[in-house]
Amino acid sequence: MTSTSTLHPDFSELEVRKGEKYNNGSLPKPKPKLMRYLIVAVLFVVLAGIAGNEKPVTLYLAGDSTMAEKLAERRPETGWGEYLQSFFDIDAVRVENHARNGRSTRTFLEEGRWQAIVDALTPGDYVLIQFGHNDQSEAKVDRYTPPDQFRANLVRFVDDVRAKQATPVLLTPVVRRRFDADGVFYDVHGAYPDLVRSVAVEYEVPLVDMHRRSEDVLRHAGNEGSKPLFMILAPGVSPNYPDGLDDNTHFSPRGAEIMAGLAAEGLHELGMPLSSLLRLPAADPRQTTSYQAVVDAAYAGAPGALVDGTPTFATIGNALATVPEANAEPFIIFIRDGRYYEKLSVDRPHVRFIGESQEGTVLTYDASAETPGPDGEPLGTRGSFTLRITAPDFHAENLTIENGFDYPANHAKPDDDPTKIQSPQAVAVMTTGGSDRAVFRNCTLSGYQDTLFVNAGRHYFHNCRTLGHVDFIFGEGQAVFEASEIVSRDRTDKDPTGYITAPSTQISHPYGLLFIDSRFVKETPDLPVGSVRLGRPWHPGTDPRAEGSAVFIRCYMDDHLGPEGYAPISGRNEAGERIWFEVGPASRFFEYQSYGPGALESPERPTLSDEAAAWFTPRQVLNGWNPDVGSP
Repeated sequence: MTSTSTLHPDFSELEVRKGEKYNNGSLPKPKPKLMRYLIVAVLFVVLAGIAGNEKPVTLYLAGDSTMAEKLAERRPETGWGEYLQSFFDIDAVRVENHARNGRSTRTFLEEGRWQAIVDALTPGDYVLIQFGHNDQSEAKVDRYTPPDQFRANLVRFVDDVRAKQATPVLLTPVVRRRFDADGVFYDVHGAYPDLVRSVAVEYEVPLVDMHRRSEDVLRHAGNEGSKPLFMILAPGVSPNYPDGLDDNTHFSPRGAEIMAGLAAEGLHELGMPLSSLLRLPAADPRQTTSYQAVVDAAYAGAPGALVDGTPTFATIGNALATVPEANAEPFIIFIRDGRYYEKLSVDRPHVRFIGESQEGTVLTYDASAETPGPDGEPLGTRGSFTLRITAPDFHAENLTIENGFDYPANHAKPDDDPTKIQSPQAVAVMTTGGSDRAVFRNCTLSGYQDTLFVNAGRHYFHNCRTLGHVDFIFGEGQAVFEASEIVSRDRTDKDPTGYITAPSTQISHPYGLLFIDSRFVKETPDLPVGSVRLGRPWHPGTDPRAEGSAVFIRCYMDDHLGPEGYAPISGRNEAGERIWFEVGPASRFFEYQSYGPGALESPERPTLSDEAAAWFTPRQVLNGWNPDVGSP
């Protein structure tokens, strides 16, 4: 990628190499006064980097499909390695997942995947090595590795890593889900886990015994209780598996999350220098009874009656109404699996929604911008929300929040159909007013146009999945999306098919939206290549002070993203005139180390230099706030 900025983000102007084009137009030569500012800014960034930025430890993952990152067409299948970054501060440890589906130690070597890791290693790095699933599959000759060769390959892995002054960590394979007719668990990996253990002992290699740890989880959960951890889907549940699926090897998001937790616990127990960098969570709030309220869609008793000592409700709204007006402590509302058709506003601080599961706990409402409000007037975009947050310190975990307005059905109607909604904006989550320090973990945010409206304060999204097609992450707030998935939906008969971000960051603020170590994927394989734009600069009410910022750091880009990168956007002024805002340097859209088929070199997709990228960290964007402090 050719356009490069080296600026501290306090400057709105950007240095662009002489002669380059941006947005199909020539950029003016910087003025002398501006150049002085630029030189000072560059020196400040370089000196700050020398003084304060230490290189993070890189943690490489080498393994098979149980660990690997997944393509959009395989979701909701999830590798446990996708969750491991959540146990480390990205500024201290950076996880690089090289695991791939269907690989054994033999094929990982033959395809050059192992050598790629070795070539990248630097002293102090770590490599987690987990194989066995495919090595032991005698029926699959393309990947089978005899036991003696499997052991020899593990020894080579250990020697190669140590030769680079890095640390190898061996992991036994996780178990498959196998129960006999009497409901008793049995294993199918044969000698391969013991071979890993023997190499660890003989060569004094740190070992995390994922085989025994995962077996304990399955034995405890039992035949039925372990099903939600794997890819066992009924017909019609997932568009990727319309006929359903019965896969007892690969993990659901919840299963992958649990397995990553087992790996983190194992690393912690090893007592290595890496262990001290772990950020292990407190007890899982789903396993505790210290809730202030429980919501259960199947509950038929009196609202607030005690069930097992906890006030219980059938609706989230009734539970929310019991939060003290001047609430100063975490008020945890545990929400059991079910669909909750409710339109909610959280106007009291320290409220926490904890779902029973990300896929099973669903808060939904179906208002659009044209839906009549209580006064009979259209709600507008700002009133179409399913969940609105106007108070600080809101947390949501392990649930889905959607706007269920049926955009595809409405879009399919003829333009002259009087029932067709002409303003199909439909917000799932909106922050406004006094909202600040909002945290979302393991959440799905689902909609089409204007799904997520981050318009006030600071936000942190971790391991979240956000779906939409038009401006579906927008607003003037500061938001960090870490290790998350941004899913573009198809908008048929439209070109472009969609726009991902529409930030309206005030020009006085150096940060807007930051996407770091995240994945930009498409919901279905048939979304046209190059048909989606990463963003456009929203100016609400044609506000000249709004110059959006969206920065993408080390993100995977699928092929629905094209060389154009960004697009203009229009708005109407007070006189009703349509004003167009082109994408230009002041818009502050940048990438850094993007990868994947949609990571294309183009003057219309400017990139940051190493020095400038160092300023775009969660800590900087969140202005010192640590979202892990006080998190359940």
